Amino acid sequence: MSATDNTTNTLDLRIPLAEWIRPSQAFGNQQSSGGRGALPDDYLLPALQIAYSLADQICKTKDESGQLQLPTPGTDWIDSIVVITDGAPSPPSASAADGDLSNGIRVEILPTLFFDTTDSNNLGRARNGRILFSLGIVFYELFSGGERPAEMKPKQIIEGDNFEVSQGQTGTRELLESLETLPFGQGDGTIDLEGVDIDDFDLFTSHDLQDEYNDIWGNDEIDVCSLQGQHPRKKESTSIDNIMHAVSVEPLKAKGVPGPLCDLIANMMDIADGKLGGEDGYRAMSDVRDDLQLMLDKPSIYLFDQDMGRLSTTGLQFGGTLFGRNAELYTIIDSYRRSAAGESGSVIISGKSGTGKSLLAVEVGKYVISNGGILLTGKFDQLQQGKPFSALASAFNQFCEALVDNDDLAPMKQKLAHQVDCVLGGDAYQLTKLMPKLSIILGLNFSCSNHDEDCANAQKRLQWLMCKFVQVLSTSFAAPVTLFLDDLQWADSASIAAVNQLLLAGGLTSQEGHFFFLGCYREGDTGSGVTYDKIIPSVNVKLDCMDEETLNTMVSETLCLSPRLTRTLSSVIYHKTKGNPLFVTRLMMSLCKDGLLRPSLRQRRWEWDKEKILCQKLPDDVAEFLSHTIEALPDDLKATLRVLSCFGASVNSAFIKALERALGRNLLNGIGAAVAEGLLDKIDDQYRFSHDRIQEAAYNMMNVFERCEFHFRYGMALASLEDEEGGFIFTAVTQLNFAGPEAVEDERQYTIIANHNLRAGKKAMEVSHFEAAYIYFDNGITFLRKEHWEEHYALSLELFNLAAKCALANGDIISMKLLSQQVLKKAQSFEDTLNVMYCMTCSLSYSSKLPESIETSLDILSQLGIDLRGRESSMEVCVKETRDLLSSYTYDELLNIRRMTDSTMIMAMKFLSKLMTGMAQTTPESAPRVAQQIIQLSLDHGMSPVSPLGFVHFGSYSAKLGDISGGYSYVKLARSLLDKLGFKENAGEIICIGTQVVSYLEPLQATVEYHDEGYAAGMASGDIFQAAMNIMTRYVSSFCAGVKLQTTREIVDEGIEFMRERKIVIFVLELQGFRHSLLKLMGIDEELKHVSAEEEDILATNYNARKVHLFQKSYISFMFRSYDDSKAYAEKYFAFIAKASIANLIVAHSFNAFYIGLISFWVARNSGDGEQWYERGNKFKLALGKWAETSRWTFENKWYLLEAEEAFCKGKFDDAKVYYEKAVKSAKNHKFVHEEALAYELAAYFYLAIGEVSNATEHCLLAHDRYQEWGAIGKCANLFKFIGDIMNGCVDSSPAHSLAVANAMHEVQSDLAHLLSEDSNLNAEARKRRVEDRSSENQSPRDQPRSSIK
Repeated sequence: MSATDNTTNTLDLRIPLAEWIRPSQAFGNQQSSGGRGALPDDYLLPALQIAYSLADQICKTKDESGQLQLPTPGTDWIDSIVVITDGAPSPPSASAADGDLSNGIRVEILPTLFFDTTDSNNLGRARNGRILFSLGIVFYELFSGGERPAEMKPKQIIEGDNFEVSQGQTGTRELLESLETLPFGQGDGTIDLEGVDIDDFDLFTSHDLQDEYNDIWGNDEIDVCSLQGQHPRKKESTSIDNIMHAVSVEPLKAKGVPGPLCDLIANMMDIADGKLGGEDGYRAMSDVRDDLQLMLDKPSIYLFDQDMGRLSTTGLQFGGTLFGRNAELYTIIDSYRRSAAGESGSVIISGKSGTGKSLLAVEVGKYVISNGGILLTGKFDQLQQGKPFSALASAFNQFCEALVDNDDLAPMKQKLAHQVDCVLGGDAYQLTKLMPKLSIILGLNFSCSNHDEDCANAQKRLQWLMCKFVQVLSTSFAAPVTLFLDDLQWADSASIAAVNQLLLAGGLTSQEGHFFFLGCYREGDTGSGVTYDKIIPSVNVKLDCMDEETLNTMVSETLCLSPRLTRTLSSVIYHKTKGNPLFVTRLMMSLCKDGLLRPSLRQRRWEWDKEKILCQKLPDDVAEFLSHTIEALPDDLKATLRVLSCFGASVNSAFIKALERALGRNLLNGIGAAVAEGLLDKIDDQYRFSHDRIQEAAYNMMNVFERCEFHFRYGMALASLEDEEGGFIFTAVTQLNFAGPEAVEDERQYTIIANHNLRAGKKAMEVSHFEAAYIYFDNGITFLRKEHWEEHYALSLELFNLAAKCALANGDIISMKLLSQQVLKKAQSFEDTLNVMYCMTCSLSYSSKLPESIETSLDILSQLGIDLRGRESSMEVCVKETRDLLSSYTYDELLNIRRMTDSTMIMAMKFLSKLMTGMAQTTPESAPRVAQQIIQLSLDHGMSPVSPLGFVHFGSYSAKLGDISGGYSYVKLARSLLDKLGFKENAGEIICIGTQVVSYLEPLQATVEYHDEGYAAGMASGDIFQAAMNIMTRYVSSFCAGVKLQTTREIVDEGIEFMRERKIVIFVLELQGFRHSLLKLMGIDEELKHVSAEEEDILATNYNARKVHLFQKSYISFMFRSYDDSKAYAEKYFAFIAKASIANLIVAHSFNAFYIGLISFWVARNSGDGEQWYERGNKFKLALGKWAETSRWTFENKWYLLEAEEAFCKGKFDDAKVYYEKAVKSAKNHKFVHEEALAYELAAYFYLAIGEVSNATEHCLLAHDRYQEWGAIGKCANLFKFIGDIMNGCVDSSPAHSLAVANAMHEVQSDLAHLLSEDSNLNAEARKRRVEDRSSENQSPRDQPRSSIK
């Protein structure tokens, strides 16, 4: 015989099965997990493992030729079976809870039980019933404690024609000693005994039947008396042809053997007239094996008895088990694991209604929680779309509520509160409006919180704050955060934008904070117009209906019956439902309710009427089926479902009680009945429809007019409660809006409902949901009557003003214009038009129509008495006048000026702010006059949110004119006003402009991180442009500060992605130019991407963008020593300086002045018009010298290098040498490695020009090292040409010199190869170590005294 594996350990204990069986008397009073009888788990479960092993081996055993070998039927199989255990003399204990039987127990069937399959006579005797019956006897003895069926004599042996076994044969122990281990396990695992054609073997002739009867049972009659008091499962046949009898398993049940196991044995021995029994009878040994496997794997379902008495009362119960979705589950879990490891990710589960999307998400949630993650859950609702951020707010607020209610989490609450305060500060107030329970955690008192509601882009501000809060959650609890939102088809675009922001937020890419999004989307519903592809999904999991095999598994586990027994029922259900899981569950519940599927107390299992089920006429659609189901309910229950369906998929207990008071009727009784019917689920404090389709079916029971009537009645009732309790404004107004003006019963109600919409819209604006707010304002306008401007002017003006503001925030420019035109037409004063005029001005600014925006602002300000036309003056004059204006105030007096309260002046300040922004880009020379006006109004009327902006720009203008220290004092004043007054609207711009001035006083490297703060402030205020400004200035400052090029590249790549997502085209264009220069320095050749028509237009019309582009061309040409290109681009750059002047002082001014100055001196030495270029270079040198007076750290080395280049031009070579060395030393001391490299390089060109070849070589090699340290491998390669010129044109006799040059060239080649092979991922640390190792070599010529290489 052969098998796959039957290796026996020398420590294994081999025991005959008859000896292994524990006598039933030894069971004592132990209880099993099944709760009945004396058969304990520590015997039952190992015995079950033995039974499975026996059936499995019979299915698999083959002889040496590969043919199946079948055992000889008989009643004495137990003597040919050996139990092999891992050294344990008795059955080891096992846990019934999980079926863990991995205890090494197995069996071996001795060869004496098998016969040769080539013997057709013996093969003919191997029939299904006889083999199954024979194994059934073994099982009976195994689970009865060694007893045999009462119907059988103690022992009888089948005596075949060629195979005889007597009671005196050699025993099992003797066989164990003489036989080798019998190998089992080969084959495909299945013997199809039904495949043997009965006609091929004449088995059932009368004499054969009689002989077999005598062989098995003997000639004596069965002792009927021995059966008294027992109840055989099937009545024994009295026919003379009876050769095998059905055996009663009641004695097994009395011993505590579980009912399903008893049924399995009975079905194996259910034989009459030599044939297998009815539908429950087994047909193949593989079926027995599979059923035993299920009992081992899932004992609570398939092994232990079910409480049929309880099920007769409760009816059919469905658990939360997931069927047929393992592949999808593993896909989602794998994506979650990646996000937990550091990648933010998202998965969208899509599919038709009822396919189990939410159930799959629940399984994922269990995994998240069990692995220590944080799970936030929310659900969108078709009838609750009016509530701002309904699903997001619910998800976050429920998590905060759980923290508040759990006293054991007090330390975590304190930690969270501390972290929120550190990261968000006062901005946390904005989040408490979305998640009120957070205010309890923070101990925040609403009344004492200072907050500015007039945010440039409040919705983006809220998105950013949510991102920071998620980051704080993740870091505080040291766990990844998962957000699950159900029913995305009903999501609003603002919530989708928030989710995308969570996925994109750079703050979530830290090593400590991770975010994962999971959403469910129902296909086939248009919903709110939002499709799941608008979310940024990394994985999309689509669910279809179950196949028939999966459905059978579901039915099998639900009814706790073997799949072979439920297959007929499952086939009928599949035919009716096409495998839709929701349809399946509701249909089975309906069948149970109608008595077609029922628990049988007699059979202790479920039974059904297949034919009656087939005859039932059912709808093809689950929605129609649910509608019919609800129609059949009692009237009072239907009425309750109708009421609840008007409010969406779920409501809480507090709302139900309020609704009962408002309507004056009892709802809880009907709700309890609906829970009992399985139509509603009660989860904690929530009552939720079991499925959205049930809610929709209940809602669709009402016609259009009934819905209108009910919505209006419920809305008015809740609105009256809201006046008293203030709790249901959104729900009440949403109900009224569903009803519409047609439902109004009294003329006075029109105005009342319009006011309700106004209040709801304002509350929606408080949480920055401008889409929801606009809907409320628009509905409020709809409820106004024809003469509303005359009869309700104040209400009309406020509705139109706020609707226009929300339309602008939503990007709906057409609606904004229409609303504004109405206000301009109906307004009773000019002041009443200011709000819509401001919206129109902003619209012009956002659409790049800056000249029109400026003219509109000037016109409006003129009508407010602020005339800026005709007051043009130079920047110097304007700055002097403003300084004189402020000279009479001390710093403290300015800081303590009162707040501005005049609403007209507040609006004027907003117009001035927009005007200054526009002029800074078009007519920068006029911007200081606007800043002066802002400061004047602040002194006269008090500080507004725009005031700090005026002071920071004035400080920047002063610094640009040379008074850097004086300008810095006003920068500090602007920052202090921000902190003192809580003005955050312009914080990002103030930090950005102020940091540029600070960079001229403090070390440049120390100021880079300030722009991170400015970026966060811009995002927190919702102003994307402010955030983008800080990204740009951070890049420029990082590059100028000599930050490693790979790090700078990461900054610029993140910046480009940010700008592209927000469609800030001008910044994308500028950053792409920077990136091209950066990559060339790093040695990476990358072609510039195609310039779009829009980008070409910007380069043609925007002077500042053109100037930046030309400077980058000049810079990279200079760095790679392309003289002609450097000169040509520099000449074009000079042509744009006057056109593209910037009033503010920025870091780029010094950077541009430094390199254009170097180019100017280079051209001056080699050009016919050298004097003009010399004057240009000298001008920039003087500017650097002036800046070096305020910050030697940042500007001294640059000034020295320009002095050296100027001395080179004039032929003052001794002075040049001194300044070159000073430039090198200053750059090294002040940590500007890139400028140290540049100083060495330019000195090398100087020494080569004056004939000092050794000095030129030495400085070139040192420049190579510093460029390499910076990461400029491309620049190092550029030095090849110069080194080659030295080696080929100026031969040096020093071997050490030649060796040093050769080593440098070899290292550059090696670095370039490494760079390209690593896909530009520079290993800066490795390069640094190589430089250090090389510099420590004793023979390194560049580290030796200069005299040694002369």
